[in-house]
Amino acid sequence: MSPVQFLKEVREELGRVTWPTKEEVVEATTGIIVFCAFIAVYFWILDTIFSKGLELIIAK
Repeated sequence: MSPVQFLKEVREELGRVTWPTKEEVVEATTGIIVFCAFIAVYFWILDTIFSKGLELIIAK
């Protein structure tokens, strides 16, 4: 397959793609940011609990 033929086929395939709307992109991005923030807070809480636990064990 020649590079020109390959690029023609790529262009055809890109024409068949169903691209998301702006609203869908914003909604998905917002969901991902909220999820990441939730996970970050969750791990921060776990880290704090384990750190305090280890401090208690080491102090004794």
